[in-house]
Amino acid sequence: MFHTFAKGSVWGLILGYDVFTNLIMFSLVYLSVYSWSVIIYKHRYFKKIKQANKNFMESFRRRKTFNDPFKSANPDSASFSVLAEGLAEAHRLSGGEQVSFPLEVLPNIQSAMERSIGQQEEDLSSKLISLASITSISPLLGLLGTVWGIMIAFVDIKNFGSSSIQVVAPGIAEALVTTIAGLVVAIPASMAYNAFNTNIRQMALEMENLSSEFLGDLRMHSVYGGK
Repeated sequence: MFHTFAKGSVWGLILGYDVFTNLIMFSLVYLSVYSWSVIIYKHRYFKKIKQANKNFMESFRRRKTFNDPFKSANPDSASFSVLAEGLAEAHRLSGGEQVSFPLEVLPNIQSAMERSIGQQEEDLSSKLISLASITSISPLLGLLGTVWGIMIAFVDIKNFGSSSIQVVAPGIAEALVTTIAGLVVAIPASMAYNAFNTNIRQMALEMENLSSEFLGDLRMHSVYGGK
């Protein structure tokens, strides 16, 4: 078997003593780097979206008419995008700038906002599937390295004709390191995946509540609904 590092060396213990274990460890390093790049990117992305949603919410709460929150564009806000879609559908159904329509068409506006909410959730969920995959794959790679390391330990026992600790320790240590590496990669990815999904559910609920409130505004300000 081709060894890339000497038995008992520090680099051998970290990266493995043979090519197969090296491949597993380098794969885990790559997955870790990619995972953390996604985590950092999504953390900044959600922070920007949350701040934009907060600003739009403040504007929405201060409204005197249903048009007031839309006087300045806020494309970073998912809530703004949903309600803007509803307003655009209201204008389309009204056939002009004056928002006026019978109450029977309100489900059309609601459907437009629901489609927008779905699109926003899809955008917010982008790249999360990679974190879920890393969460599943990394421990399996670590387990594969563990099984391989134990097998190497038995091969060394056969080759050296001895089961002393000096013979089996390198293979066992290699097995344990790959297990630890797999968990070190998977745990942050799993925690981030769950945290981001919680944020998405909270934002989706916020968008649904705002869309319901906006529908109430449209109902009240429409010519037919205002009666």
